[in-house]
Amino acid sequence: MKKRFLLFSLFLSISIFSQEKKLPEGWDKILLEGKTAYMNLITGEVSETFPKKAAKKPEPVVEYDPTIIHKVVKGETLSTIARKYEMSLAQLYRLNSLQDFDSIEIGDEIVIGYQDEKEKTSSNSLIRKESSIKNVSKKKHIVQSGETLYSISRKYKTSIHSIRKTNNLESDNIFIGQVLKIK
Repeated sequence: MKKRFLLFSLFLSISIFSQEKKLPEGWDKILLEGKTAYMNLITGEVSETFPKKAAKKPEPVVEYDPTIIHKVVKGETLSTIARKYEMSLAQLYRLNSLQDFDSIEIGDEIVIGYQDEKEKTSSNSLIRKESSIKNVSKKKHIVQSGETLYSISRKYKTSIHSIRKTNNLESDNIFIGQVLKIK
């Protein structure tokens, strides 16, 4: 009789164990202060209620920074940067809370505007201006160190006279960072 009882007890405990709910993937059963709890093996989160869904990695938080910046390159001044983005020096000063206006250095990041959350997918005017200037096309040219009107005219297969006329230049003097319109 004892054998039967032991066999029955063993059978009962096996059947109870086999009827226990199976944990979703990524969860493990633990004891927490003497009570059954469940641990998410991916995040380490502990829950006292039986999990219903498989454990997943938390979605990464995407940070949104609406600041549009310009990185200062050799030869640039605040004046050339302001002209490049068709803004006034006063606007540049306000956006950057500058106190010493002559102390920008190569690699400094200058704020040139802010993008609205709504405009995240569509480019705003400052971004369009920046990209059109970066993609030096036959529309605009940024004067680099060592360039002359002659070298620029050869590059775009146009005349010095045409460049001067298009940009209302009174002489052949140009400066680094100056944006020239090219026809």
